[in-house]
Amino acid sequence: MQPLIQSAVQDLKFQKQQAVEAYYAKRRALVFFEHYTKAIERALAVLWLELFPASPLCLLATGGFGRGEMYPYSDVDLAIVSSEPLTAQQQEKAEIFVQALWDMQLSPAVKIGSVEELCESVREDITGDTAFLEARFLFGSHVLAEQLLQRMGLQRDTAAFIEAKMVEMQQRHAKSQGSGAVLEPNIKTCPGGLRDIHTMLWLARAQGLDAPLSTLISQGVVTRPEAVMLLNSHKKLAAIRIDLHLAAGRSEDRLIFDLQTQVAENMGWRDDAHRIKSEKLMRVFYRASKTVMQLNGILLPMLRGRVYSQANRIVHRIDDDYYQVGNQLAVYDKKLFFRRPEHLWKAMEILQTRNDIITLAPKTLRNWWAASRKINRAFYADPENRRRFVGFFKHGEGLTHVMRFLNLYGALERYLPAWDKIVGLLQHDLFHIYPVDDHILTVLHNMRRLAMDSRSHELPFASALMHAFEKQHILYLAALFHDIAKGRGGDHSIEGIADARRFAADHFLSEEESDLLAWLVEDHLLMSAVAQKEDIQDPDVINNFCGRVKTQERLNALYLLTVADIRGTNPKLWNSWRAGLLENLFHAAARRFAGESGSRHVITSRRQQGAADQLTRAGTPEKQQQKLWQALGSAYFVRHELREILWHTANLVHQTEQPQVRSRILPESDTLQVMVFMPNQPRLFARLCRIFSHHGLDILAARAFVTEHGYILDTFIVQIPPKHAAADYPNVQSALEAEINNFIHGYDTTAEHTACGIRSRRSRHLPIAPGVHLAAEQDYPGWYTLEIVAVNRPYLLADVAEVLSDQDISLRYAKIATLDERVEDSFVLFSPHLENPKNQLALKQALLAQLSV
Repeated sequence: MQPLIQSAVQDLKFQKQQAVEAYYAKRRALVFFEHYTKAIERALAVLWLELFPASPLCLLATGGFGRGEMYPYSDVDLAIVSSEPLTAQQQEKAEIFVQALWDMQLSPAVKIGSVEELCESVREDITGDTAFLEARFLFGSHVLAEQLLQRMGLQRDTAAFIEAKMVEMQQRHAKSQGSGAVLEPNIKTCPGGLRDIHTMLWLARAQGLDAPLSTLISQGVVTRPEAVMLLNSHKKLAAIRIDLHLAAGRSEDRLIFDLQTQVAENMGWRDDAHRIKSEKLMRVFYRASKTVMQLNGILLPMLRGRVYSQANRIVHRIDDDYYQVGNQLAVYDKKLFFRRPEHLWKAMEILQTRNDIITLAPKTLRNWWAASRKINRAFYADPENRRRFVGFFKHGEGLTHVMRFLNLYGALERYLPAWDKIVGLLQHDLFHIYPVDDHILTVLHNMRRLAMDSRSHELPFASALMHAFEKQHILYLAALFHDIAKGRGGDHSIEGIADARRFAADHFLSEEESDLLAWLVEDHLLMSAVAQKEDIQDPDVINNFCGRVKTQERLNALYLLTVADIRGTNPKLWNSWRAGLLENLFHAAARRFAGESGSRHVITSRRQQGAADQLTRAGTPEKQQQKLWQALGSAYFVRHELREILWHTANLVHQTEQPQVRSRILPESDTLQVMVFMPNQPRLFARLCRIFSHHGLDILAARAFVTEHGYILDTFIVQIPPKHAAADYPNVQSALEAEINNFIHGYDTTAEHTACGIRSRRSRHLPIAPGVHLAAEQDYPGWYTLEIVAVNRPYLLADVAEVLSDQDISLRYAKIATLDERVEDSFVLFSPHLENPKNQLALKQALLAQLSV
């Protein structure tokens, strides 16, 4: 037996290698399945004839093997069937058979039993029942095989089977909605994946319909164009899965970051000036899965509807063209959309305005989709179509549902050709997690939620602004157009202006509406950039921001778009601290528009007076206050906001020469504000950053300030990691304060705190190029702004601070923007010797060396 197995192993290995080489040569997935399936059958034939010659048993291929869809490392699904329970001798031989398959480096999944036993085993097991639905006779008693499959067919409740598979699909899709699933999709189980194609075929088989697409066409289940689209999508997804298995050297169905680049390269993709190869691969995947989802929406309801009686349908006439059946919209004339194309939008209009209708009936959807593929310039030029399209945005309710529908079925990219370039376009920038089209529709969804009374509790301030905004349709259109120019190679904010203005002119928007829409597209990143990268306590920053925004209406619109955009980029990006930054910037700008002076002197005087008033009410002598003002210096009131000043001064007024640390948990947040006051020393900022990193705290913002009497007053905002529950926050706070207290009193442990984390797979395999930009501040000699972009990692800020210390540069302010696994940090530096270009070059080189670690 052993020589036989060895011979079979060698033959199978050779046949598999030939199938792989043929696949690499021509990339024909279906041919690979055929070759590899036959190679496995040859090996099984050798074993079966050796162990079960002239046996009354039979061997069936089930599951994917029965379907003939064998990937390089797929399980081999089999069933050994007997008429009666197996004898001891038969059981022993079956065990030898299975072990031999393992020895052949296959992964057997074998069911063994009598007809009665196997029928009973799948009676309540939908997965097992599905596997036998695709059973295929291999060897042994053909009569016994027919008997088993006939018995299983008779016991299968077709309606229950279909409902179970639909529920199974819904549950599978629900599990695939996390951010990781979007970035690293499971090509087999994700929405629009291979399992969805299989589900369509299973529903057909369960009803006695032959699964080959040619047969389904002849039986009227699938149209020829639908069959072609389904087959092409299946080939693309199958090819990616084959390459995925081969790249991994194992059964791997997730397009994980570790393998995306290798799979893309193996499939012939190459980097270019605009897109890296893995992004090109993912775009092919997303477009193929989108087609499967389109067909799912038509074929699954149609297949499901075949097993239910039509007698109990509730039908209501809507008008001469439409009627309602249940919660679906149907047309009397199936050629309506071809004869009168304006009804493509009319049907969407009904869908949007009727709460009791949620989708199109399957046959209506099939004809709507077929007709929508003929949307062209003439359709776009029709004024009635334009009015209806912009009417979707003016109506508001149901807008997200309509836009997602139009995107799914390709109508949006045909009506707006610019949309076609962003469908399935994924950006590997370490913080976007959705393809651009999905991101835009998520932003649109977020904007709609702000207008809904039932959602006003989520973001009360933003919702109140939205309810008071008169031109809500412009905000919805801004969401639609803000990233529409992504992927063209230029600045998408600038290139999108032309798209927005063209749309506004074509869709009867007023000049005022057009200007607002174009400005929002152009400056949609402005508020986010200022809030996260600049010192919004500085009056000059607010003045410059207001100079760009110009009006309160624009400020309101920009704030709402920014909130919706950040929340639609990556769930990890939105937190109470970032929300507070945006709100603080909004209020500061609103005060300017309301007439408050923007004078630096007036604002700093007001801040100092506010602190003096608080200290006076607390009974602090004026002499003590003056001592504090002298220690802090006038620059202190420029760099700090009033709430921060009140907190600092209350703690410092009686201890202007004593080291101390104070912290507080910010209200309704997972962030700590930490103040450190101590005599200035070299590398203090870097050593403090190491302490925070040692405690697993992310630094969101940091302000380094040196007082007139040579003390540092450093203020940090740090985020507590999600692993801690809110009840643990006081313990985290106490542990942090204890270590910093030891540090400021001379017990330095920071030398032990070195980089100890491992970058995520995403940042290791899809890194971004680090960037360093240094610019002198106008009118302030010796002051510089430093901006860095890099992959986030443990101790990054500490290492940057070490570089600055090594070059005798004073760090005065750090604004940390952590965007998931990407950082975009801004620093204010003081260093007169940076006037020398050689020193600037040395700084940039040293920083790049650290950012590339």
